[in-house]
This record gives sequence, structure tokens and C-alpha cells, in this order.
Amino acid sequence: MLYQELTKEEIIQYRGYRNNIKGDKFSLYISNYPINARYLASRIGNTDHTLAELCCSVGVSLEYLAPVFKKVIGVDIDQEVLETCKTNLITAGCIDKAEIICGDVFDDAVLQSIKADIVIYDIPFWYPYEQENKGNLIDKNPPLKALIEKIKKYVTTDIIIFSPPEWKYEYFLEELGECEYEKVIINGRNNRNQIYLGGLIQARGKTKIKLNTNL
Repeated sequence: MLYQELTKEEIIQYRGYRNNIKGDKFSLYISNYPINARYLASRIGNTDHTLAELCCSVGVSLEYLAPVFKKVIGVDIDQEVLETCKTNLITAGCIDKAEIICGDVFDDAVLQSIKADIVIYDIPFWYPYEQENKGNLIDKNPPLKALIEKIKKYVTTDIIIFSPPEWKYEYFLEELGECEYEKVIINGRNNRNQIYLGGLIQARGKTKIKLNTNL
């Protein structure tokens, strides 16, 4: 269903967000499912490590990852979105473990300021999946290979990429080399792909995880 046809309340219910989460309809529609964030928390959580999310939006992933990390860092270029992210982290009771950075994730100075053991790069959705069919994710976002090389140089080699379902394993293999390409199935639909690099790889090549919100 098109996100324009849904009310904000319907998006919150279907996604499984807490009822008092803040954010506009589009931000909530393209954000992570809590059930997937919990899955990631169980897979990569480490209370001795710091995690940074690039293009963190309203902070859904950070809210669920903060309890299983020493610290979380949210980075986004949109100050208004970051204010919403901060509000959500306050409401979730984890702002004391969080740092918020406003800046361009392709900026060397911004990346150099991040001290983290794991980085999530949440590739921005500049249109709501295929519904509007405007623009091209590859053209609108920073060059993937160049950005990942910057992250490896300045921050860490342990990286997770949140990818739209349209991007295939072969693309990441060609751009980034050895990786784990995890297809995330939520409520029977390929919601996203998660690409693991460095020490986060558990199995090389294609893997799959099936999750259900029970809604």
C-alpha cells in the first residue's frame, strides 16, 4: 500500500512502533522496523562497543540498539530530523548513552569526528520505494564504494549497510568485495537487505532472515 494512503497511526501500528514515537509519515514509513532493530541488537550488540548510525533519521534503530551498546551515535544532515531523533531517544530513556551529530556523512571531517567500533550506513530513501518512481538512489546518494572506503579509513572496517530490496548481491560484491548479503523478510515481504562487512560477516555470500510483527 502507498504510504500516502496510510494514516500516521496505521503506519505506527503496522510497523510495531511505540504509540508515542515522533516523526512525520514518510520518515516513519521508511525507518527500520523495531523487530529488525531487535534482531540486530541480538546479533551485533556489545556493551563494550560504540555504534554509529549514518543517516539515522528519527532514531528508530538507535532506540533499540542503545541498551546493548556502551554508546550510540546518530548522524544526519537534517537538523530538524535530528531534533526528532533526540526527542525519541529521550522518550525511550536512552539519551544519556547517545551522541547526535549534524553533518554530511560524506564529509571527511564529520567521519573523523566519529569514534565508533561499528557503523551502520542507512542508505537514504529519496522516494518511497517504487511508488513515486522519481530519481535514482545510486545517483542521489554518495558513491557507495567511495563512502565505505572513507568509513574504513576514518572510523572502522566493521560496517552494516541498510540497502533497499532492489539492490542485488552482485552489485555489492562488485563494489565492496567479500560481504554477507542478508535478505530481510518482514511479514512475508523483502523489506530491505543488510550487508555486513569486516568482522561482522557470519557467512559469506547470501543469507536470509524472516521476521514477523504479528500484526
